[in-house]
Amino acid sequence: MCLRFLLTSHFLLRYPHMRLKHALILTLVAGGLAAALLAIDLDRRMAALVAGDLTQAQVLAHAGTPYLLALGAVGVLNLAALLLLTFALSEERTRAILRQGQREPRKNPPVPETKVEASAPPAVVWTGGTVAAWRAEHAGPFLELWNRACAGLPQAGSKERAQFDKFLAAPEFDVESSAVALAPDGSVRGGVLVLRYPSFEDDGFWWLESPAVIAALLVDPERRRKGAGRALLQFAESMARRRRRPRIFAGGLENFPHLVPGIPEQDHALRVFFASLGYGEVRRTCHMEAEFEGYVVPQELVEREQSLKEKGFSFAAAQRDDGKEFETFLERSNLDRKPRRLEKFIAEPDRFYLARHDGRIVGFIHVSAKDEQSRSGINLIYFLRDYRGAGLGSVLLVKAHELWKAMAARGGTIWTYPEAAARFYPRAGFKTVQEWVCYGKDLAHSWNDSEFVKRWR
Repeated sequence: MCLRFLLTSHFLLRYPHMRLKHALILTLVAGGLAAALLAIDLDRRMAALVAGDLTQAQVLAHAGTPYLLALGAVGVLNLAALLLLTFALSEERTRAILRQGQREPRKNPPVPETKVEASAPPAVVWTGGTVAAWRAEHAGPFLELWNRACAGLPQAGSKERAQFDKFLAAPEFDVESSAVALAPDGSVRGGVLVLRYPSFEDDGFWWLESPAVIAALLVDPERRRKGAGRALLQFAESMARRRRRPRIFAGGLENFPHLVPGIPEQDHALRVFFASLGYGEVRRTCHMEAEFEGYVVPQELVEREQSLKEKGFSFAAAQRDDGKEFETFLERSNLDRKPRRLEKFIAEPDRFYLARHDGRIVGFIHVSAKDEQSRSGINLIYFLRDYRGAGLGSVLLVKAHELWKAMAARGGTIWTYPEAAARFYPRAGFKTVQEWVCYGKDLAHSWNDSEFVKRWR
C-alpha cells in the first residue's frame, strides 16, 4: 500500500494537470498490483511450507492477521476509488454535454413567410400519446401529477392550489403556448407552462424583446424516456416561432424571479436535457433566506456608517412628507416606471429607507410587504450613478432591518445573482438556500420574414 500511495502521489505531484479520473484509474491499477504482490508472496510462503523450509506456525505468524488487514484495506480503497471514478465520469459527461450545448446550439429551421394563425396549434405526438393545448380543466390533474412527480418535496394542498390558480390567471401566463401530454385514455401524463411579458408587446419596438419563458416542464415518472418532455418542448417552441418570438428561456427571467427562478443547479438530468436540445446557460440565480431575530450588525459596517456620516452622508427611514423630494430624486435617476415607483412611495413610505448626501436623496432601499408567513424581502436597492461603489449599499442593507423590525417580520427571502449572494447579502444575515440556472435558445427570425418586419414597423 505504501507503493500504491507513493505511485499516486508521485504522478499527481509531477503532473498537477492530471484529471481526477486518471488518478482514480491509477489508484485502481496500483491496488490491483498490491493485491497481486500479496498473492505472490503468499504463494511463495505456501510453497516454502510444502518444501519444509517454513513451519506452519511461522507461516501463520507472518501471513495471518497482517495479510488479512492488508487485503481488507486494499479492498476498501479499491471500492472507494471505483465509486469515485463512477461519479467523476458521470460529472465529466454532464459538463461535456453542457459545454457542447453552449458551443454548438442546434440550428433551427427558418420561419416560413406564410402567416399561421395561433389558434391552430401544431400537431405533436409522442410514444405514449399526443400533445394537446392547455385548457382550464387540466389544472387539477397537473397539480396531482406534480405531487406524484415531486415525491419528497412539499405537496400541493389547497393553499398551493389557490396560488396556482392565481398564477394561471396572471397576464404573464401564455395559455395558448402551454400544453399537456395526454395518454390514449385522456389522462394527463405531462405538461409545459409558458410565460410571456405582455407589456413588451404594447411598447412598439420592444416587441422584439418579448421572449417565451418555460415556467414548468413536468412528466409523469412512469412515462419518462418516451419523448413526452421533448414533444412538450417542441410544442412550446413551435408556438414561439409562430408568434415570431426572438428567443425562448427554460427557467426564469429577471422579470419573474418570484415565479420561475430557473432549473435547480443540482438537477443534472434536466440541465443535460435542455443542453442537448440546443439551450445554453444564460444566467444563475440564488435563493437566499434570513432569520431576523438575533441579527447583529457587523462591526465593519458600523465603522463604515460612521465614516460615511463624516463625509456628509445620512441615513433615515422615509417619511410621508418626503414625497416631493423623492419625486425630484426620480427625475435625476435613470430608473424605469418612475410614476409607478412614486405611487408606491406615497402609498407606503414606511417600506423605504433613504440615503442622503448634503441633504439630497442619492439612493434608497425598498423592502417588500410581509406575507402570510411573516416574511419580507427586498424589492429594489438603487443609487445615483455618481454614488455607486462608495459602500452605501451595505449600510442600507443593514438599515432595512429597522424596517423589518417595525413591520414585525420574522425572516426574509430574496433572489439575487451568485456574486451578490457570496459577498453582499451575507452581511445582512442572508444565506444561500438554492442556486438555479436559466437556459436560453435563440429562435429563427429574420428581416425576410414579412410578419416580423410588420411587427417591427
